[in-house]
Formats: sequence, structure tokens, C-alpha cells
Amino acid sequence: MQYHELIMQLEIPSTAEIIVEGVEFLLHTDKDREDMFLECLDNPGSEIEYLRKRRKYCIDTFGYKNKEEFVYDYEVNCDKALERLFQEKIIDFKMKKLKTNDPIEIYNTYVEQGKYCTFLEVAYLA
Repeated sequence: MQYHELIMQLEIPSTAEIIVEGVEFLLHTDKDREDMFLECLDNPGSEIEYLRKRRKYCIDTFGYKNKEEFVYDYEVNCDKALERLFQEKIIDFKMKKLKTNDPIEIYNTYVEQGKYCTFLEVAYLA
């Protein structure tokens, strides 16, 4: 199941940008999308909660385990490193809110805020 099929079958309006973006970013495989479909099909309005849990799972599974790995990846490709750290799409609007380009400061602020914090929570503080 492709992401646009999932959105259509769950009747998610295109104006629900947070949900659409979450589906595109967090659900990489057909199985991921099928799991969301089965979970949310008979439970209208549960999409946000499903994606919140999925983001936490992705942070636990694919996120950085140490600062050194994040710093290295940040120096190679800062957008990809930030997306992996926060498990959310990093767009220009969000990047403009980031007060520092220092990956150590970003990571330390991330740890202080807790591993499930959002990019914007860290951007306003780092």
C-alpha cells in the first residue's frame, strides 16, 4: 500500500498536513502503512496518536545512541542527521528557528529536553 492510498482509504484530508507529513516520513514500507491502516480503520481520529507512537518507536530503533555519531553525521549532512535525531521532516521553516549550528549544543539540548522532544522545542533553546 502506497502512502497516498493509505491517506485516501483512511479519508485523511489533504489539509491535515501534520498527518500527511507523518505518514510520508515515518511509514517507510508497505507493511508500515498496512499496520497503520488496520490500527486506524475503525478508529477515526486515531491517526495522530498512531503517528506519535510510531515516531517514538523510530526514535528508539533508529535514533542516535551517542553524541559522537550525531556530530559526525551532522557535519556530513545536517538535515539528514537532524531528521534521524528527531524522526521528523526538517523543513526550511524549522531550520530558520534553530539558534545555533553547533551539533554538540544541539545534541546536549536534545538530551536535556528528553529523547521524544521535537525539533522546534530544541531549536528555540539551543
